[in-house]
Amino acid sequence: MPDWSRRDVVVGFGAAATLGGGYYLAERPFCRPRHDPQWTYDGEYWGPAVASEYGLLVPEGYSATGGGPYRLVALDRSRGQARWATVARGGGFGVPAVHEGTVYVGTGVDTVRAHDATTGRLRWEYDAGGVEEHGGGAWGRPLVTDGRVYAGVSHAANPDADPTDGDAFTHRVVALDADDGGERWSHEVTTQVWTGPVGVAGVVVVGSVGGVLRGFDPESGDVRWTATLPGTVRRRPVVVGDTVTVVTGDGTVTSVDAATGAKRDSTRAVETAGERRAATAVASHRGTVYVGGQSGRVVALTSAPAASEWPVRWTFDTGVPVGAIAAGEAGVFVVDHSGRLHALTDDGERRQHVGLVETRGDRCEWRPDRRFVRSAVLEGERLTVSTNWWTRRFGVRDL
Repeated sequence: MPDWSRRDVVVGFGAAATLGGGYYLAERPFCRPRHDPQWTYDGEYWGPAVASEYGLLVPEGYSATGGGPYRLVALDRSRGQARWATVARGGGFGVPAVHEGTVYVGTGVDTVRAHDATTGRLRWEYDAGGVEEHGGGAWGRPLVTDGRVYAGVSHAANPDADPTDGDAFTHRVVALDADDGGERWSHEVTTQVWTGPVGVAGVVVVGSVGGVLRGFDPESGDVRWTATLPGTVRRRPVVVGDTVTVVTGDGTVTSVDAATGAKRDSTRAVETAGERRAATAVASHRGTVYVGGQSGRVVALTSAPAASEWPVRWTFDTGVPVGAIAAGEAGVFVVDHSGRLHALTDDGERRQHVGLVETRGDRCEWRPDRRFVRSAVLEGERLTVSTNWWTRRFGVRDL
């Protein structure tokens, strides 16, 4: 296990922030049963895994700028061994997208890259031109459609730009040629585009951390509409029919008509007094949106076309901050920041509660006030969890 107490990595939440961490465990007199992983792949600052026919794609150094090298790895699902890996230096990898045999991914050094999905060979690289040592980057999952790659990228002309100062960076949405990476169009926005764009109703919808949602014409890059939201946008919007649903950092769930930008409904799902990021995790499955919060609350909401608010199906309390949520036919799985897994039924009842991390003496869990959990992805009856130190695959059939 890495000695994180001796490391400092600049991590980009917004333009960037500094995360100094340690492998700390919270003391408990009795430990929950540990659910053993099928495999573990070690590294630093893993991002959300993306399932594909070419393997499980996992970005290392997610949100980290400076340092490295970091890897983008295609893992064999059954054994957790690397089919191929490619390296970035000076910053980690964003969330990848796969389309027609090519992996498209942004990096912490303000580039967007295309790799052969079978071999990992670099096909092309787009460089936004930033020279900053820390901050910026292209972290969201690119949207690939109709021969174009749409991504958000932030960069600075000053090598000593303050990574916590968003005004020190240029923030853009770019459309690139999927074959060679040539820039088709570029549109500057006011704050960083942290999450990836989505395409719906012939519009490219992009959210920025400043709480603005924009609908772009995919051909020209013209802004068709703009919607102001009540909080920061750090998680990819959910597409439900012809609407885009966004969960902002303050815990509000808002649906927007993708064609016009008109707001259809809005609901405050989670909130914590004095907490800047009330919402800490989002997932969706079959029209239900699941929101987890810093308070430990998990809320399941289902869209109702005639309602002005999202009806709440159920709520569940983990007791500690929520790190990640994954939902599918196998159920709803919540990983909290202490390293525990809550397996829930579709009705929100907890059917199992297990630990995912190793114990050390009388210490059973991570400190829940640290954000060590990065993501959880469900494929059938397999759950992939990414954290600061490892990516692990768990079977969930018997939970």
